[in-house]
Amino acid sequence: MLIALLVGFVSGWLISMPIGPTNAAAITRTIQYSYKHGFVVGLGGALMDIIYCGGATQINAFLLRSPIVNLCFQIVGFGILIYLGIKSFGSEQREKPFEPTAKDTKQEKKAEATVGRMKMKKASYFTSFSLGVVLYASNVAGVPEWIFISAFWHNQGVMIIGVSDAISFAVGAGLGTAGWFFTLVKYFSKKSTSLKPRTLHIINRFAGFAMFAFGIYFGYQIIFKTDWNKVQERWKQDFGTVMNSPVRNYT
Repeated sequence: MLIALLVGFVSGWLISMPIGPTNAAAITRTIQYSYKHGFVVGLGGALMDIIYCGGATQINAFLLRSPIVNLCFQIVGFGILIYLGIKSFGSEQREKPFEPTAKDTKQEKKAEATVGRMKMKKASYFTSFSLGVVLYASNVAGVPEWIFISAFWHNQGVMIIGVSDAISFAVGAGLGTAGWFFTLVKYFSKKSTSLKPRTLHIINRFAGFAMFAFGIYFGYQIIFKTDWNKVQERWKQDFGTVMNSPVRNYT
């Protein structure tokens, strides 16, 4: 349970770091009101991470029963890690590293309009929390991301299969997400200048290199740790079932 909690915390922290609509909303609410409002936006996202992570863990346990499906997810995860690593490593230094993009701002405005229809006070903590929930819920990649993360840790020998482990992993993910948002809003509330753009650029490149290295390691795991005999046997069973189906014989 403790290991599941720790890996969930690390995963939640890392997956929340890229600046997107939820981060942008947390920054905006921090500047407009206070860091507490920004943090509450993050808590809304943390709640959704707990829900998504818990659901994805159960879905992943189901997918792992099929070696072919599991292999497909591993290959997709390998490609994502390599892509993100190259993208982060090759990114240019930005004068304002935390500045939200126009797309993020547009999505934030749409979420604010959705929350506004609930007739809540604009400056209330519940409004900030609801904004975080709505923005995170609009992320269609939320569940697939956590399915991949669950599969990644499973392939590293971290077995998250029991109900208690799944709950610990999901709670850890929520705590990691909340931890990141607390750090983010505290940075903006103090208007600190100690973290310079060049420093952030170096950190970003290091993170890109780390993801690329993890991708290479994941590729190694796929090639040399996959039970290819089991995959081949399952492929023959599934392909044979399709070939011998009544529809196939009829044609």
